[in-house]
Amino acid sequence: MSTERLPRPTDPDARVLYLTREGCHLCEEALPVVRAEADRAGTTVEVRDIDADEQLRERFDYDVPVIIIDGQIHAKYRVEAEALRAALRHRPWWKRLLGRG
Repeated sequence: MSTERLPRPTDPDARVLYLTREGCHLCEEALPVVRAEADRAGTTVEVRDIDADEQLRERFDYDVPVIIIDGQIHAKYRVEAEALRAALRHRPWWKRLLGRG
């Protein structure tokens, strides 16, 4: 059984990867919420356009925006600020150990 790997942020300070595409009205609505909650949590958001990466486009073509936190899909299409805030409060054990994120 193979486990499909999700993209991870390339920025070592980012815990949030935001997958989007140009012209997506849901993406335009969700990004300010995601950025505000990431700021509140003291982390950054890496924004990637799925149309710039063939593999991302094939996988998430009809799902944007996609919010990925610490390598796990948190939400698609819409984001709830309170749920995102709760997810960002939880840090992986290895980041707690290293004092990151």
